[in-house]
Amino acid sequence: MRQVRVLLIDDDEDDYILTKEVFDQTSASYELSWVNSYEKGIYAILKKQFDVYLVDYRLGKGTGIDLLNEAINSGCEEPIIILTGKGDLVIDEQAMNIGAADYLVKDEIDSSSLDRSIRYSIKEASATKALKDSERKYRAIFEQAKDPILVSDSSGRIYDINSAGLKFLDYERSVILQLNTSAIFNNTEEGERFRELMESNGSLSGFECELISSKSEVYCCSLSSFIQTDMVNVKEVYHTIIHDLSHRKNLEERSVSLGKMSISEHIAKGLGEEIRDPLSTINLALDELAADPAIICNETIQSYLEIIKSNCDRVNQLMQNFISSTETKTLNLQRHNILTVIEEAISDVEDLIVGHNIKLTRQFHQSEQKVLLDKPKIKNALVSVIKNAAEAMQSYPKIIHITCTADKGMYEIAIEDNGMGVDPKNKEKIFEPFFTTKKRASGLGLTHAQRVLTTHNGSIKLKQLAQGSLFLIRIPIYHEGTLWF
Repeated sequence: MRQVRVLLIDDDEDDYILTKEVFDQTSASYELSWVNSYEKGIYAILKKQFDVYLVDYRLGKGTGIDLLNEAINSGCEEPIIILTGKGDLVIDEQAMNIGAADYLVKDEIDSSSLDRSIRYSIKEASATKALKDSERKYRAIFEQAKDPILVSDSSGRIYDINSAGLKFLDYERSVILQLNTSAIFNNTEEGERFRELMESNGSLSGFECELISSKSEVYCCSLSSFIQTDMVNVKEVYHTIIHDLSHRKNLEERSVSLGKMSISEHIAKGLGEEIRDPLSTINLALDELAADPAIICNETIQSYLEIIKSNCDRVNQLMQNFISSTETKTLNLQRHNILTVIEEAISDVEDLIVGHNIKLTRQFHQSEQKVLLDKPKIKNALVSVIKNAAEAMQSYPKIIHITCTADKGMYEIAIEDNGMGVDPKNKEKIFEPFFTTKKRASGLGLTHAQRVLTTHNGSIKLKQLAQGSLFLIRIPIYHEGTLWF
């Protein structure tokens, strides 16, 4: 059996001799060494030369408490036992609070009590070291995990969150630890349901919900959670792994959009053919009637014929617009500065902005990076969205705010108005052909804009505001993949 190396740190040689005599009476195998100063003692501790340290409270330059404090702060993991000439409850409590393994009174020490104290201290230090090692491993996994991980309890109190979670929810650690989990659930009902299922089942897997960041970004997520007892706080806590499903949802939405566009294009072309023939026949008949000698001089009939003809022309134009808005055309992709494209789109609607006395503000992220796009199509899409915002405002002051930022390989263009907003029941319909709540509007502008952005591997989404609406447009800064043509 290996000898236990013990170091006595005491400035009194007589105490060393007395302590050695006590060790000689023990049945265990100990190897006792001695240093007589604070400096030598702390040096030996920092060099990790011994298994146990016996430290006298009085050391001349400093106290045993000072040495204990310095050793603990320096990462000492070996047990330190404080020795005093006589008992002192205050010193006892102070030593134990700092991290002493035990506290012994010299006059009361015998071979049995000293042996027991050392054995228990070594065993406890070994258990503590194993616990700290386990905690360090857990902490390393916790912090290095790519998925966000949140630690909370049944009341919603947040105890911890890893770096990925802070980045995902865009919070500072000090801030989020002051919040309740209700602040990150976009829907209160989902937060309550999550807690109910955790309390009844003890664990969850694949719980889908919406989480919201500090910047009000909403993410579709899947939560996997289990309950564990926190030995520090003596409380059951939820360890929750957050899986971001936004990318998958975006792919699903894109797939649905492409499917809808394909169907719309097929219907539009078929409907166009069905309507074009009757319209041609009607127009031919109108021309024949207008040239009939019997009615050529009848101004009333001629005016009615003109009304019919103009409405036929309007139906024909409307159908052409519908076909054009659903038609898939090859993109002429070139690299352009997105800020230039936005400025040109704003310039194209300047008369509308001035005519409606609208205050248009902008906040752009300056960048020289180019975006691969079909400039005329993207500009027309932006014009459609800005016009939609302008027409949505009925009362003054009328304000449109446009921001442009770069985020995760995408340019985000936010077009915000302070109008009446979109009725929630109409939110899913606004990109459908011919859907409009405005008078004398074709209902094809947003349909066309969505189609253009989808073919650019981008997207357009509506976000409801307390007052007004915000259309968020995303365009890849550069995309190596094959675009949908």
